[in-house]
Amino acid sequence: MSYRAAILAYLTQAGLSTPHANDRINLLLQEHAHQLAEKIRTHADRDDLDYYSPQGLGEAADLIDPQTTQEPPR
Repeated sequence: MSYRAAILAYLTQAGLSTPHANDRINLLLQEHAHQLAEKIRTHADRDDLDYYSPQGLGEAADLIDPQTTQEPPR
């Protein structure tokens, strides 16, 4: 089960309708994406980093996904 499916199941069990729960999840994901974009923009302002280099692209990717692997709840 994915994290999204687990959260959706929890929210619907808590009484939200599926459409409303999906809307809440989507808003949370949009906010999270915005925060990640802000981190990348702040990070990109560094003078010592060329974002078109493999190192720069890797650092940007690490801001989004810090190379951690977690199993979704069951």
